[in-house]
Amino acid sequence: MPILKLDPGVRYFKKLILFFLLFVICSCSEEKSAHMTFSGIMDADITRVSSQTHGIIKELKFEEGTEVLEGQVLAGIETESLGYQLDQNRSAIEELGNQYKATLSQLETAKIEKENIGIKYNRFSALLQSKATSQQNVDDLKTQLDAANERIKSIQSSMDVVISKRKQVESGAKLIKKQVNDATITSPFSGRVLVRYIEKGELLAAGSPVCDIADLSMLWTKIYIEEKNLPFIKLGQNVMIKIDGLDDKTLEGRVSWISDKSEFTPKTILTEETKASLVFSAKIIVPNNNGILKIGMPVSVIVQRQL
Repeated sequence: MPILKLDPGVRYFKKLILFFLLFVICSCSEEKSAHMTFSGIMDADITRVSSQTHGIIKELKFEEGTEVLEGQVLAGIETESLGYQLDQNRSAIEELGNQYKATLSQLETAKIEKENIGIKYNRFSALLQSKATSQQNVDDLKTQLDAANERIKSIQSSMDVVISKRKQVESGAKLIKKQVNDATITSPFSGRVLVRYIEKGELLAAGSPVCDIADLSMLWTKIYIEEKNLPFIKLGQNVMIKIDGLDDKTLEGRVSWISDKSEFTPKTILTEETKASLVFSAKIIVPNNNGILKIGMPVSVIVQRQL
């Protein structure tokens, strides 16, 4: 069989093509390895709003999906009975105030009487030195002076009781006022109501959940990084977010936290290759100004390797 000999020029051309193909493959491999892609599920910081007091819900001003502002009234609890208690406390405070004024007047009178008796006692004691009066008169005045002191102590004790009672009633009034204020349930921040737990007319216990609210302007996802890739991801690094099913939509996120402790790959993202891997979790925050991102939405997180 005849042997086909290739022209040297043809052999050179083939080698050149082979070299070019190897160069392209290596270049693509390097370009691919310059990025890391992770899977994630979008989530948000959700706050559960609870009632600080008990009572019947008399008004309800939100639905699931309602956009609310910080301080906006969400619901109101009936406060009629608290109003009656507050009126009683105000009356008691007024009565105790009158008692205090009357007792203070008695104290001032008792002090004046004591002062007059004291003056008289000192004068008669001086007269006794010159035998211008009897010992009996001095002793009588001493008895009156002691009685005046005891009366002052008794009045002061009564005043202390009135003051103590008034403080107790005022504390009770402050507590009732707080309950009245707590009966108006407001949003702690601006966001969207995700879940509503109450209905109008329902009897609500203190501590019962009212609704769940989330600020959807900033969402986040967690990714799980193998130890070998950990040195290439930095805190504060910008990343690209691709929405599954919307290849033309990309958003920018930022690495806000990287765990200092390794863990086994969560079962929710378990694959055959990573089921025995130790990984480090990282949190990626993503501004959601256009509202494209939703809680529970799967995304791909593309991270540029950094040294």
